[in-house]
Amino acid sequence: MSEVEFLYDFASPNCYVALAKARDLQKKGKIKSLTCTPVLLGGLFKSTKDEPLPKGTLEYNYMAKNLERLSRTMGLKFKFSHQRFPINSLASLRGSYFAREAGKDAEYIQEIFDACWAEDKDITQNSILKSIVEDSLSLDFSQFLSFIEKDETKQRLRSDTQKAFERGVFGAPTFFVDGDMYWGTPEILWYLESELKC
Repeated sequence: MSEVEFLYDFASPNCYVALAKARDLQKKGKIKSLTCTPVLLGGLFKSTKDEPLPKGTLEYNYMAKNLERLSRTMGLKFKFSHQRFPINSLASLRGSYFAREAGKDAEYIQEIFDACWAEDKDITQNSILKSIVEDSLSLDFSQFLSFIEKDETKQRLRSDTQKAFERGVFGAPTFFVDGDMYWGTPEILWYLESELKC
């Protein structure tokens, strides 16, 4: 079984589909442990001098179509938020650390991804975050809001993003499998499934 680290940004629909496949591999016993690390794609793009995929381009249109196809194959609900793309995920990413300290990071990450990409909800809105933090996870939303505005929380996300860049990461989803880096759309996970040993 393999040790896998998943670097994600809620703004990426590819990350939503990739996480679903990774968790499926974990259930099958091909992944020993799955560690999830938030990175801010906007910060990575500044370091790499890249930018989000422009709407309306051939590559953008293919990405949306391909994600719909992959989601159907995997039995996932998926709605591409064209109007809100690219999505501001800053608050929700900082919230990952709050959930981690409460021992509920796996649940939080799944809830945010589902809200954004399965239910087409606007995760920049406090009402959506509150329903996840309070109703789904039974955590204090006022503490959540205070936590994500702390300087140390902001620095933590900057640091994780910078460390990712220094490791050669230039986008998300990115996986490190036993130390080896894999990047790209979820097709790579089918390759990983054939390579990972139970």
